Amino acid sequence: MRKLSLLICVCFLTVMMAVNVQAITFSLPDGTTIYSEAAYLVNLDTDEVVYEKNADKQLVPASLTKIMTAIILLEEYKDNISALSTTYVSGPSACFDELYMTGASTADIRIGEKVSYKDLLYAMMLRSACEAANIIAYNIGGGSIQNFVDMMNDKAAQLGCVNTHFTNAHGLFWEDHYTTARDMAVITEYAMSLPMFTEISCTVEYTMEATDYHPEPRTISHTNYMMSRTNGGDYYYEYVKGIKTGTLDEAGRCLASLAYKDGYSYLLITMNAPQQDAQGNNVFYNFIDAKTIYEWAFDNLEYTDIALATEEKAEVPVEYGDGQDYVIVRPAQAYSQIWNKSIPLSSIHQEITLDQNVVAPVNAGDKLGTLELSYGGETLATIDLIATQSLARSERSSMVTVAKSFIGSDDFYTTLKITVGFFLAYTVLIIVLKIVVHNQNKKRSRLYGTPKKRK
Repeated sequence: MRKLSLLICVCFLTVMMAVNVQAITFSLPDGTTIYSEAAYLVNLDTDEVVYEKNADKQLVPASLTKIMTAIILLEEYKDNISALSTTYVSGPSACFDELYMTGASTADIRIGEKVSYKDLLYAMMLRSACEAANIIAYNIGGGSIQNFVDMMNDKAAQLGCVNTHFTNAHGLFWEDHYTTARDMAVITEYAMSLPMFTEISCTVEYTMEATDYHPEPRTISHTNYMMSRTNGGDYYYEYVKGIKTGTLDEAGRCLASLAYKDGYSYLLITMNAPQQDAQGNNVFYNFIDAKTIYEWAFDNLEYTDIALATEEKAEVPVEYGDGQDYVIVRPAQAYSQIWNKSIPLSSIHQEITLDQNVVAPVNAGDKLGTLELSYGGETLATIDLIATQSLARSERSSMVTVAKSFIGSDDFYTTLKITVGFFLAYTVLIIVLKIVVHNQNKKRSRLYGTPKKRK
């Protein structure tokens, strides 16, 4: 699996050097129901977005917020990650007061209880403990949760998340607290690049250390039931890992998750799925949507060769070529991408643009045009077309061509007219001079007579 993922990544990066790649998404089969208001699926091997629904609609993220909270803490300790296990902090009543009577998720951490940052991260990411988020924010923010929230917003801006704004560290509904499925995917991908994040967020169960308030170690479980056959029941899906759930009346059911199968890896964000069915029964529609989308991706999407580097595409006329008047061009790089197997490759439109007035010499590898691939009006990629062989310059051909070109040009006729004009003028001048000389000789003869020849 890892070898296939690595191969896909290497091929994709190589292609990027001579290919301008555009994003294209696919549609789920007709009749497929996605209950979530927004969804966003990214292939992590190529970083291609392959499916989206309302990806830029601003929605309440609920506890998906805690992914950004984890980012700020992990960045603070990324150069000394082991210190997360040995640094113990606590929170004052201010970290708890705003959570009372809200139904906030908790890991039963108490006011003043000393807990390691590592355990706080696990409590926050697995149990969705809101008090853990506030304790982290209070301590990293230098005693100010608002300072920490400002750090969250600064980080979102740095990541290019223009449709995101946080007002707290835990994700409970507050005014002006929102994000989008697309922004949340960007935030989550960045979080995965930090040490320990993926390990923590994909753990099914974790045992927290004993403390003065909890004399016995206690085990917590991940709220993403898709990860556990025991806890998930019918929602269990063996290919899913992590990352974070979120549920609020104002946010519906949200989910950030990963899935790995057959060498392919995906990140999926779903937001605002219903919490209940029409009969009022609690239903985890976020899990249902995730399984639907992942199964579609694994069954239908595959890494596919769209254009081969060995495929000859066109002949480019070349002036002054030695032995031939054209060269053949091919794509500078092979181009492959995640493609829907149900869509025939013949439906991809290929538009070739060739350079004009190409003059020898031509070297193998010279760029002589472009190949644009598009589907459904959307551009997939623009690829350089290069010469497959070198073509030397023929000086004889060049001279003949130049001569022919000159003879057929206006300059030639102008030069010819001037030359003829000069010739005619010269001829007339010679004739006139001869006539003048002849007349002068005749006149001299009449005046002096014809000289007698000496005997």
